Amino acid sequence: MKVEYAYLTQQFDTEDALTKDILHDITSELRRGYFTLGPWTQKFEEAVCVKYRVKHCIGVNSGTDALILSMKALGVGHGDTVLTQPNTFVATVGAICAVGARPMFVDVDETYQMDLEQAVHRKVKCAIPVHLTGLARDTNGAWPLVINDAAQAIVASAEVVTKTPGNTLPELTRQLEDAFRGRSVANFQHVSCFSLHPLKNIHVWGDGVFITTNDDDLDKDLRLLRNHGLLDRDTVVVPGINSRLDSLQAIVGWHMLKKVDGINEKRRANAARYDAGLREIPGMVVPPRNPAYYQVFHTYVVCVQERRDELIKHLVSQGIEAKIHYPKCLHEQPGLKFLGYRKGDFPKAEWQADHQLSLPIHEFLTEQQIDYTIEAIQRFYAPDNR
Repeated sequence: MKVEYAYLTQQFDTEDALTKDILHDITSELRRGYFTLGPWTQKFEEAVCVKYRVKHCIGVNSGTDALILSMKALGVGHGDTVLTQPNTFVATVGAICAVGARPMFVDVDETYQMDLEQAVHRKVKCAIPVHLTGLARDTNGAWPLVINDAAQAIVASAEVVTKTPGNTLPELTRQLEDAFRGRSVANFQHVSCFSLHPLKNIHVWGDGVFITTNDDDLDKDLRLLRNHGLLDRDTVVVPGINSRLDSLQAIVGWHMLKKVDGINEKRRANAARYDAGLREIPGMVVPPRNPAYYQVFHTYVVCVQERRDELIKHLVSQGIEAKIHYPKCLHEQPGLKFLGYRKGDFPKAEWQADHQLSLPIHEFLTEQQIDYTIEAIQRFYAPDNR
C-alpha cells in the first residue's frame, strides 16, 4: 500500500469540479486583464474577514514578506531584539534578520510551541510565536508587540466552548461559533500571517499569504508597504516593496477557502486515529492534546524514543512517506552561528529535532492507510525486530 505525503494531484484533479471552477474564473480574469490587486484579490480578502470575523485582511506574496512587512509596520527594525523559537523553518529568522533586528531564541514545550513560562521573562521589542503543527495559543499580551507566525495554523483557534448541562442546541451553536471565530488565531494581537503555500491546509497554485489584523492603522500601513508605498499611481508616501497577492492566486485561494472547514475536520479525524493507535506503542511520544484548542494539523508530528532514522527507512520501504520537520534546530545551523548559541542551549527543541517524525496527515488519506501506517510502526518495534 502507498501512503503518500503529498496530495496535490488529488486536490486539483483536472476532471474535478473544483479545478474546473477555478480554471473558469481564471480564464474570465485573463480576459479582463486584472493581474495585480484586482477585484479577485479584494474578494478573497473580504471572504477571509467574513469567515474569521477579523476586521482586515491583506494579501501578500510570501510568508517571509508577510513577516517582514508586519515588523516594518510595527516599527521593528535595526538594533531591535525579536523573540522566537529555534525549531521553526528558517524563514521566521530570515525575516527578522532582513529588517535588521536580532533573533533571540527560547526553548519549546512538549507541543513544539514556544515555552511561555520561559518566554514571558524576556525583554524584547517584539515576539514571533510560531504556531507549529496547526496548534494556536494566544500569548495574552506577554510582550509589547506580537506577530503570529500562523503559516501552519489556518483556522486554528485557542479555545473551544464545550457543552454543559442545560445548553440548548441553538445556545451551544452560538457559543461554539463565538469561541471559534473570536478566538481564532486570525484575531490574536497584533497581526497574524497565514501561508497559502502548496503544502498548507488551503493553498494556491504558487506562493501566497494573507495577513490579518484588527488595527486600522496597521491595515493602512501594510497595504502601503506591500505596494511600493504608493498612495496612488504617482504618490509615494513611504518606501515599500512589491509583495502583492496576484489576482490569479486570489481566485484559487477564494475557492479553497470554501473547503477549509471540511479539510481541517478530516485532518483532525486522521490525527485522532493516529493518536489512538500510536499511544499503544511503547516508545512513541504523542504530544498532549488539549480539547480547548482547535488544532488543524498542517503536520502530524510525534517523537520516538529510539531508532528514529531506522524507523523512517522502514516506513519508506513499506511505501509510507515519513518526513522530519525539522531535523536541525536553527541555532545549530552554520549560517546562524553569529547569534552565539551553542548545542545544549535549548535541550527540549534539540531532543525533539533528534526524535521527531512527521507522518502523512492530509485529507485524502483513508482509514486503511492510517491503520497500515500504525501497523508498520508496530511491526518495527515488535520485540523480535530489535
